Amino acid sequence: MIARSVFPHDRAFGHPTDNGRNWRPRVDSVIPRIRLGLVEDNGLLRHALGQALDRDGFDVCFLSPTARDSLERIGTVEIDVLVADLHLGDGLTGFDVALAWQEVTPDLGIVYLTSYEDPRIVVGGAWPRVAKNSVYLLKSSVIEGTELAAAITRVAAHEGDDSIELAGPLANLTDKQMETLALLTAGHSNSEIAKIRGISEASVAISINRLSKVLEIPSHLTRNQRVHLARIYLDRAGENYA
Repeated sequence: MIARSVFPHDRAFGHPTDNGRNWRPRVDSVIPRIRLGLVEDNGLLRHALGQALDRDGFDVCFLSPTARDSLERIGTVEIDVLVADLHLGDGLTGFDVALAWQEVTPDLGIVYLTSYEDPRIVVGGAWPRVAKNSVYLLKSSVIEGTELAAAITRVAAHEGDDSIELAGPLANLTDKQMETLALLTAGHSNSEIAKIRGISEASVAISINRLSKVLEIPSHLTRNQRVHLARIYLDRAGENYA
């Protein structure tokens, strides 16, 4: 029998630095609530989101600090929705976690909560496999919490998507262009990019010039072409490079 966590009133919340292991959401209603799990590697954000979702009336069953911690919970707790950050810092991504959970719980709703405008950033260029019945939500849009609550309610009702609609300047790039841009941003030279991609250095140079045109880098900035391309990529990744 699959166990479901039931937490007493007097142990409402764990400490934000406890890795979510002592998380105890409130149980103050007999009305069935949407059960969810949250996977987020940032301790303060994980704790804040857990508190906010609990106040919004959701049954927060667990908070996981890593992908592996979340995967260990499969089969031990029943949830209706999984909210997953994408970049979890331990090799596995939120995409991997979501697919693993849906293999066991096919009807599970997924909310991808991330800083990345383009999901290809997470995997270095290629399109990741996206879970069915999912919503892709930017952390920057979750200020008041209403959008996250709406997304959770939507996938719990099986009204999510099976794909991700791209937006922003990177949306017009091909997967190969995204790969080149990711490698460039990581500091690889043209010769190194050529070896990794299995193409000539001349082809890499052409690809970088095309990237500048697609991303509309002004001609007077082409001298620092690589710097400006990297900044665009990092901006879309939600990284602070200053």
